[in-house]
Amino acid sequence: MTIKNEKRVEVIKAEVPVWLAEKFRRYVAERYGLRKGAISRAIADLIKRELGITETGESNTIDAIAGLGLLSDYLWKGEDLVEALRRRSLNVSHRRQHNS
Repeated sequence: MTIKNEKRVEVIKAEVPVWLAEKFRRYVAERYGLRKGAISRAIADLIKRELGITETGESNTIDAIAGLGLLSDYLWKGEDLVEALRRRSLNVSHRRQHNS
């Protein structure tokens, strides 16, 4: 990690197909302009959006999961919580498809 503008940052390197990189650069130029740091800002914004992180750094994902548990009629019996939530979400999705 390096210190940049008194904020801690990390360099992440990734390989993407050329066509995707070109399309992304056009997207960044249109949305963020041609200023220095526009690509970094765009990538950070996309990561935050994908992870459900708000500007305050909090994740909406945990609130959503906890809310599902509180609203659910599911009784947790000590099994792996991730598997229990996954099964529960599959059952809900399956019921929604049949009710449509």
